[in-house]
Amino acid sequence: MDYFELIGLMREPFSMAPNPAFFYKSKGHGECLDNLEISLRLKRGLNIVTGEVGTGKTILSRLLLGRFVEFGVSHKFFLILDPTWKTTQEFLIYLHQLFGIPVKEKYQTALMDNIEHFLMDQSLNEKQQIVLMIDEGQKMGPDQIEIIRTLLNFETNDQKLIQVIIFAQPEIQTLIDIHENFKDRIAYRGNLRPMDDGDTVRFIDHRLKVSGLKKANKLMTENAKKLIYRETNGYPRRIIVMAHNLLIEMIKLNQPQINTSIVMDWMHNQELNFA
Repeated sequence: MDYFELIGLMREPFSMAPNPAFFYKSKGHGECLDNLEISLRLKRGLNIVTGEVGTGKTILSRLLLGRFVEFGVSHKFFLILDPTWKTTQEFLIYLHQLFGIPVKEKYQTALMDNIEHFLMDQSLNEKQQIVLMIDEGQKMGPDQIEIIRTLLNFETNDQKLIQVIIFAQPEIQTLIDIHENFKDRIAYRGNLRPMDDGDTVRFIDHRLKVSGLKKANKLMTENAKKLIYRETNGYPRRIIVMAHNLLIEMIKLNQPQINTSIVMDWMHNQELNFA
């Protein structure tokens, strides 16, 4: 029996996997998701979403993808998880492989021409809009930024041939600032921040509800949730890790509910472990 079944849940409430079912639409995250969808539907071009580690960039990207797949919209999504290449040529060859374009020549101009022809064919003949999503965008170098800028120059009279969404940590701003031609092309810029105390409580409640918690069987007191907010500063990933550990602690102590005493004891033990 899984641990969550011991406390009357149907699935793990605080899994680290970016499951869209657990997405809580806080004001900041909800606005960012809606603005990204609008930008893609209007074919605006370049979108950048920044946020510190653990603010929810990954699950936002998965949820955005789900919105388009769910309604059968003519968008093809391609995801880059680790944008680190040593040379421009290496990046262009990677894009060929990602898009399924045969690599016949390795000269940069020929590689760029191949991608432009592919994008044109997808847009005009296949009626498909190509969306390139890049995670960990702060790892990109100046050469990759220049390639993305060039791709965004591929367009018809009516639309861009490729939509780009970059999810990155805030340090990408340094790279953006030294590339004015790239900076000027940003159609939408979002910044994900940690949640406030109210959203943190609702975030926890939402995950427990999705996991099957019945209202009459509360697993965590309101004061315990507020302590979680104070300890995690509202970062979603930190909340998930802490809440999971507290559930395990509650089971080990054979208690029916996480209260402030359990939270304080757990926090004290964590301090001792890292002292």
